[in-house]
Amino acid sequence: MRLRVLEVNPYQENTYLLVAQTGQAWVIDPGLYSAQERAAFAALLEEEKAHLEAIYLTHAHLDHILGVAWVASTYGVPLFFHMAEAVVYEHAEEWATLMGLSYTPGPPPAAYLEAGVSLEWGGQEVQVLFVPGHSPGHVAFYLPAQRWLLSGDVLFRGSIGNYQLPLADYTLLMHSLREKVLKLPPETIVWPGHGPATTIGHERQTNPFLQAV
Repeated sequence: MRLRVLEVNPYQENTYLLVAQTGQAWVIDPGLYSAQERAAFAALLEEEKAHLEAIYLTHAHLDHILGVAWVASTYGVPLFFHMAEAVVYEHAEEWATLMGLSYTPGPPPAAYLEAGVSLEWGGQEVQVLFVPGHSPGHVAFYLPAQRWLLSGDVLFRGSIGNYQLPLADYTLLMHSLREKVLKLPPETIVWPGHGPATTIGHERQTNPFLQAV
C-alpha cells in the first residue's frame, strides 16, 4: 500500500490517496478546492496508474469535503462516512456561505460506515475506529499491517482536535483518544487532517494535551 498526500484549500487540509498493489485507490477527505488542486489530484492518479474505487471521510467538516462533489462526479465513485456525521455533511453549504467559500454539495453516501468494522482495501485490512469528540461521527482509519492511522482531526503533532466547534465535545474527544487512539502501538504513524505526520509514541510523550490521559 502506498500513501500520497496533497495539502489543499485555504485550511491547508491533508487529502490522502491510498494506492494498493492491485492499482486500486481510495481517497480520504478530499478537500480539493481549486482547479489547480484538482488537476494535481488527477495527475497523481495518472502517475500511480491507479483506479479510484471510493471516497471515505473521517468527518464532514467543510475543509475535508470541498472536493467530494467533484471527485464523485469525475470518477463515478461512491461516498462513505459514519451515520452520526450526516448532520454535519448536510449543513456544509451553510458553513461555506459563512466562510465565503464556493461549495457544491456532494452526493448522499452509498452506505454508512459502522464503528469497529474492518474494511478490505486491495487485500489490506482497514479498521474503522469510532472517535467522536471533534465532530459527532468522526472516525479514523487504522491499517494494522502498515501501522498507519489516518486520524482526521482527532490528533495532530503536538495538539488535538478543536473541541470548541458546534457539536464538538471535549470529554468525548478525550475518551476517544484514551480508549481508541492511544492504545495503538507506539510506532504507529499518525497521518493527520492538517500538518505533519507524527507517531503515537511521540504524542504520548510530548503532546501537552495528553499528559494527564
